[in-house]
Amino acid sequence: MNTEKAPFVAMAKPVGSKCNLRCGYCYYLGTDERIDNGCAAVMDDETLDCFIRRYIGESTGPAVSFTWHGGEPTLAGLDFFRTAVALQKKHNRKGLRLHNAIQTNGLLLDESWAAFFREHNFLVGISLDGVKDTHDHNRLDGRGEGTFNRVMESIRLLESYGVEYNV
Repeated sequence: MNTEKAPFVAMAKPVGSKCNLRCGYCYYLGTDERIDNGCAAVMDDETLDCFIRRYIGESTGPAVSFTWHGGEPTLAGLDFFRTAVALQKKHNRKGLRLHNAIQTNGLLLDESWAAFFREHNFLVGISLDGVKDTHDHNRLDGRGEGTFNRVMESIRLLESYGVEYNV
């Protein structure tokens, strides 16, 4: 019988519903103004610090998994995630195993993101809606153009850096 407690899992949305796509089926479309209600576009450092400190502090171990979601979490910027990792290390007084996963559409990924993900062992979930025609029908950028080819370029980039990812 497994006596280890099930881990507490929370999903952090550092940019709320903000996204750089306009997917036809997205339930967030048009909600930015209602949800954000004048609040900061990106989670501020004080809130991030409090979230990480409390999340690690309340975890029963032996591992803590941070899941970064959105909207599009990479809109928070790479420095936001550098700060998050530094705060995780700072507040990990229990010596728990730390895991990070991020769900992204992949459009903002570049070599700096790929190197960061590899260095900090992020699991990267790439949102892809099947074959090119299906994906490009559903997942449109702000200009109304399909994004399949750009997503595939991001997947190849992650592979070239040895980043663990799923689709």
